[in-house]
Amino acid sequence: MAIMNNKMLDISGGLGSFSFYKRRDSDKVILRTKGGATRKQIQKSPKFALTRLNNEEFGDAARGGCGIRLAIFHIRHLADYNFTPPMNALCRSIMKMDTTRELGMRRLEFSEYRHLLDGFNLNKRHPFNNVVKPPVYCTIDRNTSSATVQLPELTPGINLSLPWQYPMYRIIMSIGILSDGGADSDYAASRPMLINQPVTTAWRLAAQAYKAETIVLQPETLKKLSADETLVVSIGIEMGTLISDAVIERVKRAGSGKILITG
Repeated sequence: MAIMNNKMLDISGGLGSFSFYKRRDSDKVILRTKGGATRKQIQKSPKFALTRLNNEEFGDAARGGCGIRLAIFHIRHLADYNFTPPMNALCRSIMKMDTTRELGMRRLEFSEYRHLLDGFNLNKRHPFNNVVKPPVYCTIDRNTSSATVQLPELTPGINLSLPWQYPMYRIIMSIGILSDGGADSDYAASRPMLINQPVTTAWRLAAQAYKAETIVLQPETLKKLSADETLVVSIGIEMGTLISDAVIERVKRAGSGKILITG
């Protein structure tokens, strides 16, 4: 490893057989030669058996993260950062809680640890709880795959803080089903899931108060959840702008959302 002190060469990445990078604790460019095991060695060599097992679980965690993204399909457009890595890391943490199976065979027991998903935020700059400050209560009926959401009374400037400079806002909610999975099951991100059409409130002026109401979210065909299925309820707030006196258009990259509750 070598350290480059020439400030004119502020580069990063690969160049031939060399890699250039910076560390968090230094502003200097570090130079090292490329190396490490080949792909074939990692796939075949007994020396990398542990690596292969970890890679299997990383893959299952990524598929679990994909399943969550599908379950919150109707609000994920409200995210202001790439939430996939932390979501996959959360799936990996849930997988590690399986102490009955060996490494490489552990399962994503969402049904056992679903509460760890509650409150997962899709926003760093303006988290949903900083925008809609009162708690939003929700109950789940597993016999019908439905959820009852109690939206609180909201008063802009008091318990509703809208940091976006647009004239309209509305609340959006949806439900989806998440299944347990892992290396010893047929789990896949493409598994059939119940994703109903989202429910939205009426558009309101940004300066207009929102009267409390109760909204029921349910699929077109009622379905009893099995023991390895989890109902995911997501919620968000969208901003809108006037196109004409009668048409309101949702504003892209303005809003906030989160997983409200699972059950």
